[in-house]
Amino acid sequence: MIDAHLHLQDCGNKTDALEILSQLRGIGVTCLMVNGTSPHDWNAVSDLATESPEVVPAFGVHPWKVAGVSNEWEAQLSSLLTAFPDAGVGEVGLDKWIPDCDLPLQRDLFLRQLALAHRFKRPVTVHCLQAWGSLLDCLEEGSMSLPFLLHSYSGPREMVKEWVNRGAYFSISGYFFRQEKFSKLEVFESIPEDRLLLETDAPEMAFSEGEARYIRKGMKNHPANIELVYERYAEWSGRTLPEVVKMMDGNFRRFRDVGGFAN
Repeated sequence: MIDAHLHLQDCGNKTDALEILSQLRGIGVTCLMVNGTSPHDWNAVSDLATESPEVVPAFGVHPWKVAGVSNEWEAQLSSLLTAFPDAGVGEVGLDKWIPDCDLPLQRDLFLRQLALAHRFKRPVTVHCLQAWGSLLDCLEEGSMSLPFLLHSYSGPREMVKEWVNRGAYFSISGYFFRQEKFSKLEVFESIPEDRLLLETDAPEMAFSEGEARYIRKGMKNHPANIELVYERYAEWSGRTLPEVVKMMDGNFRRFRDVGGFAN
């Protein structure tokens, strides 16, 4: 199994994260895309990637963190992308849902990070809430020509075709399998199956209370609940679990194959 998006560095200290990684290996997780959100956690992500072959790192400035970064962030990000040839750019994007959002600043940093992604030829993991029109404008302005993941996609069904034509992948988190959110899965029925991925967004985006299989004190969502996400998706889509594992493996490989996408 592959977790296409989570924040393992936020699951306690380094010892906790390594313990969780051992547990993930035990249930058959072979790859995790661990996303940084600002220069403050990039070293923690890089340490996990250095020590654990299952960890695919991604480094980016999250739209919630744009006001707190120093002027050196761009050079730091460039250095990390140089040091980790398999790293993605993420988690980056736009968010008009948060109070007092500074959309112009979000746009500025997002466009600069898209430029770095193009320079280094890396896939991008995108966070977007209530800013879908602005996101489309940024992709056009940045001449986006790389695969990008709209993680835990909550956008309108009407825009799916536009995103697909621009190279988007879409991930489903366990959050959508909550009983009160189940109707949102209808959007994913219009997404080509070769553009789907599964994620936990751990330690956030929890299942409803009592539904999660793995629980750890101090965490809303345990990364090992990716097992439950796979099972729920298999049930919803009418596929067997081995079929889902194979499909997600192929989709994730294509998402990361920037060269193949460009061709």
